[in-house]
Amino acid sequence: MQNQDDIRNLPIDIAFARLGEWLVDRKRIPVDWRKRLTAVTAKISASFALLPKDIDPYLHTLDVEGIGYLEAKKIYEILLKATPESRNIFGRLSGDSGVWEAIVRAYEKEYIFLGEAAQIMVQNVNYEIPYHKKQIQKTQQQLAELERKEADIKRNAALSASKYVEACQELGLQGINVRSELLETATKSLPSTFSRILEVLNGDSVSRAIEFYSDFVKDAHTEKNKTVAVVLPNLRSARERPPLIDVSVSPEVLEVMNAQAGHNGLSQITIETDIAADGIDWDITLDSSQIDWDIGTVEETEENGNGLGPYEIVNASDIMSSLRNDDVKSHRTSKDEEFPAPEVSVSEISWDISVENPQVSVIEEDSSQNNDAELQSLQNNLTADSVAIHERSPLLETEYRNKILDDLFEVKAFLNQRLIELRNEGTTSLQHQVQAVAPLVLQQYSSDIIQRMLSDVSSSISLLTNRKTRDMIMILNSKRFLDRLVKTLEEKKLQEAKLKDGLTDLSTRRMELQNSMSSSWPKQEAALAKTRELKELCESTLSSMFDGRPVNIIGEINTLLISS
Repeated sequence: MQNQDDIRNLPIDIAFARLGEWLVDRKRIPVDWRKRLTAVTAKISASFALLPKDIDPYLHTLDVEGIGYLEAKKIYEILLKATPESRNIFGRLSGDSGVWEAIVRAYEKEYIFLGEAAQIMVQNVNYEIPYHKKQIQKTQQQLAELERKEADIKRNAALSASKYVEACQELGLQGINVRSELLETATKSLPSTFSRILEVLNGDSVSRAIEFYSDFVKDAHTEKNKTVAVVLPNLRSARERPPLIDVSVSPEVLEVMNAQAGHNGLSQITIETDIAADGIDWDITLDSSQIDWDIGTVEETEENGNGLGPYEIVNASDIMSSLRNDDVKSHRTSKDEEFPAPEVSVSEISWDISVENPQVSVIEEDSSQNNDAELQSLQNNLTADSVAIHERSPLLETEYRNKILDDLFEVKAFLNQRLIELRNEGTTSLQHQVQAVAPLVLQQYSSDIIQRMLSDVSSSISLLTNRKTRDMIMILNSKRFLDRLVKTLEEKKLQEAKLKDGLTDLSTRRMELQNSMSSSWPKQEAALAKTRELKELCESTLSSMFDGRPVNIIGEINTLLISS
C-alpha cells in the first residue's frame, strides 16, 4: 500500500484540450467563468483607453483585444512602479493603478484566469500557431520560387543577350544602329566575297574541269561532221567576261531608307532651292509675243557664246531639275544628240539680282559661293548614285547567279560520276578498257586530279549559296527581307530588356513577401511564448491547489512547443 508521500509525488496529467472542462468538473473554477471573464474584458476595454501609455514603451505594443491576465498583471506592475505612493487613506491604490489592481483581482477571484488560459492555449495550439506556420512556409516557398524564377530570367536574359551578340557578330554588326550597319556591312563584304568567287571560278582546277567536261561531251555525245555543242555557256561567259563586283543598295531599299530618315540632304536642298526660285520676283517684263519657242532659239543661244541667250538670268529650279536627272550622261535621246544643250556650270550663273520680295533674303557673295559648292557636291553625289545603281554587280541578281549555279552543279555532277566510276572496284577492268580507247586528252585525268577539281567546284558553289552571302544580297535587294531581319535582331535585343523589366517586378514581389514573413514570424513567436507561459502558469497554480503535487499538461501542446 502506498504511503502519503508516494501519493503526493504522483503527477497529475491533464490533456490541454480538456483543461477547461477538467477545471469546471472538479469545481476549481465556477461554471459561469466565461460570463465573468466577459465582464472583466469589458472593464479592460474601458480602462485601456484611459491608460497613460507614455510611461513605458511596452504599453504601446499592446492591443486591447490581446490583453489577458498576464498582460493585465504586467500593466499593474508598471503602474505600481510609476506611481508607488498613489494610495488613499485606507491603503488602497488610487487612479489607474487602482483600476488595474481591481482587474487583476477580478482575474484571480475563483481562478478565472485559469479558464482564460485554457481557452487561449487551445486556440493558439489548434489555430493561431498552425496558421502562422503555414503562412511562413507558404511565404518561404514563394520566395524560393521567386529565386528560381529570377535565376531563370537572368539565365534567359544572358542567353538572349548572347544570341543577339552572336547574331550581330555573325553579320559583322556592332548592334548600335542595326539597319544602317546591315547595309554598310553588305556593301563592304559582298565585293570581297564576289572577288573570291571569281578567283575560284578563274582558277586552274575549274578551268580543267570545264575542259574535261567539254572534251568528254565532244568525244561521247557528238557525231561526226556535226558542230560541237557548247557546254556550260554561262560559266564560260562569267570566266571570259568577269562581272562587276561593285554593289549598291537597290532603289527600292534606298527609297525606303530615305523615307524613314524623315529628310534627306538631296530632297532638303532641292526643296529649299525650288522654294527660293519660285518665290523670287525677277522684276522682268516680257511680252509673250517676244518669245520664240522654235529650235532657232537654241541656235541663237549658241551664237551668243555665253550659253545664256540675250538674258543673263537663269531659273534655279531649271538648274536643279537638270542636276536631278539621273540619265543626264548615259541616256541621251536622239533629239539631244542632234541639238546638244549648252553646258552651263554653276559658277557661270550671275546672281546679281535685286530682290523686292520681303520674304526672301538677299543672297550675298559669300553665300553665293557656299551655294555653288553645295550644288556642285550635290551634282557629284547624284552622278555617283546614278552610276552605282546602273553598274550594280550582276551577281546581285538571282537569275544570273542561278545560271552560273546550274553550270557549276552540272560540272559537279559529272565529276562526281566520273570519280565514282574510277574508284569502283567492280568496274575497274572495264574502265581500263574504256580509257585505252579514249582520246589522250581524257586519259590524263586521274581520280586524284578529278577530286581536286571537284573540291574547287564545290567551294565555288558554297561561296555562292552559303547563308551569309544570300543574306547580304537580300539585304541590298529586298526591303521586306531587310525589315524582317532588322525586326528579328531587335526582338532579340528587346527580349533581354523585357526579361530585365521582369526582374524589377520580382524584386517588388520579393519585398512584399519578406515584409509578410517579417510580420508573421514575430506573431508566431509571440503566440508560442504566450502559450508556453500560460502552460507554466496553469501547472504551477494547479500544483499549489493539490498540495504541491506535480501537474503536467499533456497533449499536442508539448509537441508544438518542443518543435518550435
